[in-house]
Amino acid sequence: MLNPRSDQRPPGRGSAGQTPTPRRRRTTAGVAVLLAAVLLGAASPRDSARATPPAAVFEGRAPGGLQVAVDKLVADGQPGVIVATRRGRVVTHVTAGVADKAAGQPMRPEDRVHIGSITKTFVATVILQLVAERRLSLSDSVQKWLPGVISGHGYDPAQITVRELLQQTSGLRDYTSAPGFLTARSLARTWRPRQLVDLALKLGPPLPGWNYTDTNYILLGMLIRRVTGHTPTAEIQRRILDPLNLRNTSFPVTSTIPGPHAHGYIGTLDVTNLINPSAAWTAGAMISTVDDVARFYRAVLTGRLLPPAEQRDLLSTIPVNDVGELFPEHYGLGIYRVRLPCGPAWGHDGGYPGFKTFTYTSPGGERQAVMAFNGYQVFEGAYSPTFRHDLEAATDIAFCGAHA
Repeated sequence: MLNPRSDQRPPGRGSAGQTPTPRRRRTTAGVAVLLAAVLLGAASPRDSARATPPAAVFEGRAPGGLQVAVDKLVADGQPGVIVATRRGRVVTHVTAGVADKAAGQPMRPEDRVHIGSITKTFVATVILQLVAERRLSLSDSVQKWLPGVISGHGYDPAQITVRELLQQTSGLRDYTSAPGFLTARSLARTWRPRQLVDLALKLGPPLPGWNYTDTNYILLGMLIRRVTGHTPTAEIQRRILDPLNLRNTSFPVTSTIPGPHAHGYIGTLDVTNLINPSAAWTAGAMISTVDDVARFYRAVLTGRLLPPAEQRDLLSTIPVNDVGELFPEHYGLGIYRVRLPCGPAWGHDGGYPGFKTFTYTSPGGERQAVMAFNGYQVFEGAYSPTFRHDLEAATDIAFCGAHA
């Protein structure tokens, strides 16, 4: 989400499927407290009052070689790195570098970061919960719920479905490509969702096939508000954050990160609070920690947030060519599947000026890795061969490596 740098990126490792436009995105206070909350699932909102307390987890030793691999990422130019891993009931945390260059503050496992397009999985989960409640259908059109929002420029809103928005096959272009949008002045202003959609429409007619675009998820945010009468922020809080006890996760309406957090950098510039989150909204404005992200995806992948039918919809994928990302992807509804050396992993990645986060969870939730970084430019249009190699190596160890 919100890439202020070049579109030119090196190809991923062996992508498949249709050729898309390049995307712009994806974008511990006290160990005793963390061990009670980290990386655990929870019941659905309807059952949260009767939820069985989750089994205890234990802080263990990190996978062999992970600290060295993370240190290499800092040596490659990252200010700081946080990694959380899980193997069954054993969790670990590895950090390197600094969260705040000016203060020399070391990166900490509990530091909050902008998680960018990981927001999309939260939004997709809320939409699918509404589908399960029969308040809308994946086959409903944009025209049915948002009449007049899409018009002209070759688009037929009666033919664009909710499923296509979720799966990035609507044909809509990305508003972040609009001339002048990715400037300091533009990103600092307050945007209304309809304005962002209008920017996208002016970019030209629909694009064929799969095209990753933040515009789809802005429309989904507008849809949540139309169907429920509440803001997406309120619905995500009520349906996901509160039931899962994700106390360090928020959907901000201001540019300030609450609580202990890492600073985000583009080169030497601290951009932590320079971006107005309205520029990302339901496409990428959320803030979280590696532990809260892991807990959310574990709940998603173990079926605690969606009934079986909607869970199948969430995980129904198509092969895509996501230019510049680490691994070939099969994209579902706001979530994707990749194959790592030890097997398949589900998740999403999120980029936001100054921040980048990757999250991977095995189908049963037994294996997890979440990696967060606070130097944005290394991930968007500036992969050096050395950094790319080291990042892939760290990812493989974090998700597949055996605990020491």
